[in-house]
Amino acid sequence: MKKRYVVKPLDHGYSFESAGLNQSARAAQWPSHNVMVSDNRIERRWDHTMHRTMSSGDVIQTIPVYSQYDGTQLVFALNGTDLCRVRTGTGETYQFITDTYTTGTIVSITGTTVEGDSTSWGNSGLQKGDKFITNGDHTSANKEGPLGADPTWATIDSITDNTHLKLKENYGGAATSGGYKARKVYTCPDGERWQSAVVNGYFCFVNGDVRGQYWKPSNTYATDLYNGTTYAYQARYCLGFANRLWTADLYDSSTAARNPWLVMFSKSGDPTDWTDSTAGYYTFYDSSEPITGMGIVDGQLVVYKKTQYHIGTLTGTSTDPVSFRGHFVGPGLYAPYSLVAFGGTNAWCGVDDFYIMNGNVATSIGAQIRKKFFDIVSDDDLAKVVGVNNFRFNEILWLANTPSGQIVLHWNYKNNAWYTSTFTPDLSGFGGFGS
Repeated sequence: MKKRYVVKPLDHGYSFESAGLNQSARAAQWPSHNVMVSDNRIERRWDHTMHRTMSSGDVIQTIPVYSQYDGTQLVFALNGTDLCRVRTGTGETYQFITDTYTTGTIVSITGTTVEGDSTSWGNSGLQKGDKFITNGDHTSANKEGPLGADPTWATIDSITDNTHLKLKENYGGAATSGGYKARKVYTCPDGERWQSAVVNGYFCFVNGDVRGQYWKPSNTYATDLYNGTTYAYQARYCLGFANRLWTADLYDSSTAARNPWLVMFSKSGDPTDWTDSTAGYYTFYDSSEPITGMGIVDGQLVVYKKTQYHIGTLTGTSTDPVSFRGHFVGPGLYAPYSLVAFGGTNAWCGVDDFYIMNGNVATSIGAQIRKKFFDIVSDDDLAKVVGVNNFRFNEILWLANTPSGQIVLHWNYKNNAWYTSTFTPDLSGFGGFGS
């Protein structure tokens, strides 16, 4: 006697039959890790290797890509303190392009005391915790070596006056005169993450604490994203739209305090100018919920809150570029850094499901995994979910922490399939770009 078994095509990277009697089948376990589903067949996920090594304690939050006009791409890494450019030369790993002060020269270094000539350190913006090194001890255009940051970088303890500063410890380099670099270390508070946008060739980045920053190919280092004002100060979110830089949840000069309901936009074509007639602001006081992010959907600007969103359409008027007409209540953006742009729309993590925007309607995509996911991810960890578009493989990756360890949840938008991965060691952030 023969038995015949029918094998059905695999729709997802999960097995639902192991759900408990008191559970929905959709709340089953996830036994299939580190595989992907493509056209109803299982494929092994690509392996991953360590790409770059940074200094001990440097935690990379995001890996943005800057595309130049000739089509070449520059890969950056943003950790809590620095903007780094990934280098590909022999023996190189990365290059600091953080805001760096180089005015004047060094006369002498004695122990912890550095004396300069024409340095104007008292007006430079340098402060305790920033880094110092002489050019004689740091060659090759600031390119760090294969073992991480040059150990000769010294920590500034205080600025005495325009021509004198104190180091935390005796300077360990050999060169004690000539040119130098003083790197302004950024701060990024717990719970905050960098966001970036490219506007008219300017690579702009904010993190909810520092003055907004920008870098472009004609600059050696990044610098402040403002023209003598504080309009880009403490912005949590940023976005390039209508040839302007848009920032949200930022310092409000009219109240001298942070305003989580404020959106400001720069001059058209110039993200460093916030006082031009084509710059301005909008406020969203319709609810007490703070703004949690911004996105672009079908050429429209979307401003998200936790349980609602506003959609703005272009007006064609330079001084009032977007018109917001009411808002939509329902599935909002609960995890600010889970918002991912793909295919002319957005996908994100809400308070109880994953969504994409169809036109002006937030539509669920998480039916296959939401019961399990929201059962094992706490509200605190849910707010910290991070997403990225891995467009090379037609998928969005969401990174989440759980009591059982970190998981990466994948949604393949080509096949509408879900699967998970685990990585060793745990990830702090990631980027998505082609080879």
